[in-house]
Amino acid sequence: MLEALPLLLAVCSLVLVLLTLLWLLPHPKCSLIFIAWEEFILLPVRNLLMGSSKEQRILQYVLQHAVAGDPESVLDTIDTYSSQKEWAMHVGRKKGQIVDTVVQEQRPSVLLELGAYCGYSAVRMARLLLPSARLLTIELNPDNAAIAQQVVDFAGLQDRVTVVVGASQDIIPQLKKKYDVDTLDMVFLDHWKDRYLPDTLLLEPLKSQVPQLSPAMGAQWLGLARLRSGHDGEQGAQGPRQHGF
Repeated sequence: MLEALPLLLAVCSLVLVLLTLLWLLPHPKCSLIFIAWEEFILLPVRNLLMGSSKEQRILQYVLQHAVAGDPESVLDTIDTYSSQKEWAMHVGRKKGQIVDTVVQEQRPSVLLELGAYCGYSAVRMARLLLPSARLLTIELNPDNAAIAQQVVDFAGLQDRVTVVVGASQDIIPQLKKKYDVDTLDMVFLDHWKDRYLPDTLLLEPLKSQVPQLSPAMGAQWLGLARLRSGHDGEQGAQGPRQHGF
């Protein structure tokens, strides 16, 4: 018991430091401290007490409060859950509006998303696609992929969205042969940031004339050449700056 005392004191000290920082920050939900507190302190405790994961709770909230077959209702319900109950790492309303604008302007026939999570962005983009268009979303975590599929189905978009389970670096080389993808019109990067450049290079044989969109980089368009040179896209007064893919 005495041997565990230093560890217990260290944990308590860390919690106190995080609580102090959270109290001092003017906008904690925009900070890394807030995310660390949510994901590494509160979330494991909440999961243990409730017997479910955050992603499962998001799904249940959608099934209980959203209108089946209504993508807008599904998006609003997830946004409400994230703002009122638990922080969640989806694109959200603000950046989602930029995604909406790009999808409506580009009108892609074949759209690829890397990182489905709970299906929020898949629903957001698929609801704006033409009836003949399709969206493939790749998710590494099989539990999250199953939840994303249920969210997509509940929104009534199952005919436009295909959820693929696996690592992006494994799935991308199979897109042409296994998923009949000859050309991609748009790519939405929303997975592990260290995979952005390697996966962009893997996608080069499927490139069209339309660049990619990454919410983690300010929801700006990024061209393949600029990714190679290490430059980010630039956001101007007229909105996202476009670069050739």
